[in-house]
Amino acid sequence: MEDRRRAAASRAHRSTPEPFWARTRAIALYPLHGGALYALIALTLCSLLGLLPGIGWILSIVTTLAIYKYAFEILRHTADGYLDAPERGFDIGDGVVVRLFALMIVLGVAVFAALLLTGPVGGLLMLLAVVLLQPGFLISLAMDGSLRRALNPAVSIGLALRIGWPYLAAFGLLFVIQASALGAAAWLQRALPPLVADLAVTVVTIWGLFAAFHLMGYLVYQYHAVLGYEPAADAAGAFARHDPDQRVLDEAEQLVRDGHTDDALQVLRSEVRSRAVSLGVHELYQRLLRGSARQEERREHTRQYIHRLLQEKQERRALALQREALDADPDFAPLLPEQATLLAERAQLAGQFRLAADGLQAALRAWPKAPERSAWSLQAALLLAERFGEDARARDLLEDALNHCDDEVQRGKLQAALRAVTIAPV
Repeated sequence: MEDRRRAAASRAHRSTPEPFWARTRAIALYPLHGGALYALIALTLCSLLGLLPGIGWILSIVTTLAIYKYAFEILRHTADGYLDAPERGFDIGDGVVVRLFALMIVLGVAVFAALLLTGPVGGLLMLLAVVLLQPGFLISLAMDGSLRRALNPAVSIGLALRIGWPYLAAFGLLFVIQASALGAAAWLQRALPPLVADLAVTVVTIWGLFAAFHLMGYLVYQYHAVLGYEPAADAAGAFARHDPDQRVLDEAEQLVRDGHTDDALQVLRSEVRSRAVSLGVHELYQRLLRGSARQEERREHTRQYIHRLLQEKQERRALALQREALDADPDFAPLLPEQATLLAERAQLAGQFRLAADGLQAALRAWPKAPERSAWSLQAALLLAERFGEDARARDLLEDALNHCDDEVQRGKLQAALRAVTIAPV
């Protein structure tokens, strides 16, 4: 019995992530390895396109979007327990970056309003609060995708309280990273010729951004238990420990190590399509597809994988896959209509209201004649109106549902919701 307890304690210790304060060197060097280094070089060179006359400013905006898209992918990838840089980081939708810029604008307006209404002291206090809660804002936006939820200070405060004092330590390390990047940029701007200085400043700026987002992702990974988040890497490891398809996994992983990723995909594809395989096989297949250009194949497999995860009650992992799929394709829907309903319910229970709303709207487009149509429309409309203030979109959904609903009880619910979100003319 004692031996079993010691073995269990040993396994628990091995599964506990190393504290981020013991990885400061690895965090600082993260942007200089693997896919992050290639992205840093490519994006730095792309910044030169901003010098082109006429269209330079457009290309600068595109490059900035790409930089932040990859940074958000780093955060999510690290939060899932993958400590190597993502090989493909531009599949995430532009929406999350646009919402980031909107977040920055709203927070800036809040600080300015506090300055005007309460004077310098109030403005300074508001600025300090915004800066202190900034990691929480960004983590919430990256993981949930909801601007309204990210702007809710209760979410960031709750995240900080659940993590405890290490949140302040992480904030301090983020400050050091950003201050180092700004200091280096200022020195390089003075010490180097103009064009070379611009490139060097871009390098250190991107380095600081990638390192900071990696740190925030690692914070989620280290404290995933108290945050209620299930990292994909931990789920994959749990599958692999007692995987009945270990032979298939070993063969595919050996092919990947030998540089034959396409052959590994062929092996896994054959297994997935010919029989019911383990979750470990699905996880490896999904991971390899994520790093490939086979987006349609990945989309179809994601449906199958979510189906299996729901059968095995692995609902949090299913939600994470659905979020990834919807970021890549807003029309993504699971295999069955009832799965769309279940995923929306679980997303709301997990506080992922944007995911629930996006999933329900995708289900409406995928199954316009489904019996669940009016219920989906009502649920999505309430989420959009109450959680995100998107009253116009909510009204459109409710009006469309009323045009296709014959059930009097359901029509009454739809009409009541429509009255609630209808804005009276001024």
